[in-house]
Amino acid sequence: MRKRVAILAALASAALAGPAQACPWPATYPGDAAPKEQLAQWMAAGATAAGLPGELPVMGALVESDLRNLDYGDGDRMGFFGMRTSIWDSGKYAGFPDHPELQLQWFVDQALAVGARPDESAWGEWVADVLRPIEQYRGRYQLRLADARTLIGPACGGSAPSPGGVEAPAADTVAPLLSVSGARTQRPLRRGAVLVQAACPAEACTASATATIRVPGARRVLRLVSRKRAIAAGQAKTLRLALGAAVRRALRAHRVLTAKVRIAVADAAGNRTIAGRNVRLTG
Repeated sequence: MRKRVAILAALASAALAGPAQACPWPATYPGDAAPKEQLAQWMAAGATAAGLPGELPVMGALVESDLRNLDYGDGDRMGFFGMRTSIWDSGKYAGFPDHPELQLQWFVDQALAVGARPDESAWGEWVADVLRPIEQYRGRYQLRLADARTLIGPACGGSAPSPGGVEAPAADTVAPLLSVSGARTQRPLRRGAVLVQAACPAEACTASATATIRVPGARRVLRLVSRKRAIAAGQAKTLRLALGAAVRRALRAHRVLTAKVRIAVADAAGNRTIAGRNVRLTG
């Protein structure tokens, strides 16, 4: 069974002659307000961890959103890459507008699926095959290669032969398998939390979950966070996302809400896998 490759793995420090140097690229999403350089480096980290050129997602995001996580767009297109909510806001990528990590995972998955273009002069076509603009706009992505490289900065990660000419063992860059379960419709007032189950079938991992909920009348999207849990290989653990006061009030007023849950697991090497799941909440 082919394992899914992690998109948010923290890149290992480069093995250099002399003192080790930490990779400055962000291993986790730096936030919507982060400078473009940090956003570009975060995307590059995810792409290179999957074996893709780091420039690819940055080229696409520069054209589609000016490297911003847009909450509006042409029709139902949102996020960094103009993903259509009517198509992609469900299943594996559910909740992607509020979870940029899922947007990057989507881009990586699509880029791997359409096939590589070894020649960098064809990388723009590679991005176009992922984002599928109308024919007259396919040439725009290649024009942003230089901009993407400027934002990303010097290459980061990788390894060098160890002293004596013997190559060091290859780092573990394969993401853990993730299985998610739990009721898709829940009445969380009794337990005081939304519950999801996570399992790593092939190896031990740590798991955590976040959820966003839009409550009518609330000024902002509400966010729930679970505690991190250690999971043995082949076992499942329940992640508990405690309700906030605003969510409790809405449920007691017989509102029906949707929790857009993101479950993330990491193995001992820091490789990560993320899955999305929508849960319907009633009082």
